[in-house]
Amino acid sequence: MLLRFLNPGLLVLLLCPASLFADALLLQRIQTRYQQTGSFTARFVQVDQRAEAEERRAQGSVRYKRPGRMRWHYESPDEQLLVTDGETLWLYDPLLENVTIQRIERVAPGTVLAFLLGVGDLESDFRPRPQTRKLLDSRQGVVLELMPRREMANLEFLQLEVHPQTSDLLALALVDGSGNVRTIRLEGMERNVELAEAEFVFEVTPDLEVIRPE
Repeated sequence: MLLRFLNPGLLVLLLCPASLFADALLLQRIQTRYQQTGSFTARFVQVDQRAEAEERRAQGSVRYKRPGRMRWHYESPDEQLLVTDGETLWLYDPLLENVTIQRIERVAPGTVLAFLLGVGDLESDFRPRPQTRKLLDSRQGVVLELMPRREMANLEFLQLEVHPQTSDLLALALVDGSGNVRTIRLEGMERNVELAEAEFVFEVTPDLEVIRPE
């Protein structure tokens, strides 16, 4: 029989619906493109939609440098700063005058954050599936829906919107088990720019309350 001579991986592809096969190839392109990005800067708009609650919008700037360094500066409506050097994660709240400090290894492995930091593998941590909800405006790009291969406490599934030609990330939507949705859209991205190491370290001053979650 023919099936006896087929490689198991090839057999999976042959039996896979065409749409899922195309999604799997797109997932590979997204991972490869992001791995090829040494750094980037962008503006972002974040929208949180929760059941029986008003929509919350925030905006600011994001800076990324491989490997594993990011700086998210929330400018409005309330200022916050999230910084990581690839080992430590600082979340600074100037209004509350505190900073939360965690080891990145406790919060990133197997998550979307790991992919954004350039240390995760989308193909290992997520698998594509047909789109179940229209969460992202796909007029500019192509939308791919992914579900975790392992159960995650705060993530039911996610969607990525990427440029149809370059596979650059345009937006992402995260959905938790309660149906709450957070979308983040990137604007004005500039890739492979020079960024100083000092931008990815937060200096904890004596006047700040330090919080270290167990």
